[in-house]
Amino acid sequence: MLKRIKNIYKFYVERYKKRFLYCFAIYYGLVITGIIIGLLYPPVSTGTAGTISSQFNTALPGLMQAIGAGDVIKIIVTIFAFNSILGSFLVITLPNLIGLGTLVFIYRPLMWGLIYAPTSPQATMLLVAVIPTLILEGVAYVIAFAASIDFVLAIANPKALGEESRVKAWKKAWVYNLKSYVLVLIMLFVAAVVEAVTLVSLARV
Repeated sequence: MLKRIKNIYKFYVERYKKRFLYCFAIYYGLVITGIIIGLLYPPVSTGTAGTISSQFNTALPGLMQAIGAGDVIKIIVTIFAFNSILGSFLVITLPNLIGLGTLVFIYRPLMWGLIYAPTSPQATMLLVAVIPTLILEGVAYVIAFAASIDFVLAIANPKALGEESRVKAWKKAWVYNLKSYVLVLIMLFVAAVVEAVTLVSLARV
């Protein structure tokens, strides 16, 4: 199992290293941009945080109860499932079949920056507490997005995947993305563990 993961990691680095680094820089550049906007316009930050929090609670009604009860296992499973299915596959990978995953890739880090902008001492403490989660989740989404660009290339330039046929290039892009998802899932699981511990700790403060 570990050998297989190591081989997948090696494959990913060999194929996507430069693309990953570019996407990583863009992603966290957008997070910083969101933070700056939030600091310049605190009401925008507060309003965005309230809206996102309300939507999140509606989508995952049992999560707040689990946090209050300190049920770490349930929190981990809920966050991991949500981020893996909706946060990554359904809003990044699948939409990038036609290039739309880029929209979420731009939108999410901006929202993160706005939500966690340190506009008060309490907000600053929250930002410091969630930095490990933001890094782990962000890296997972960057891994997924960098690989999903192959879908766009399969249509626009199939030779970039070593194929003349767009259909063959598209199929190869699927193989590459499914391989890459092993790394995405590992990162999201670690992120869910860290986030669960963080949420329970913050709830007890």
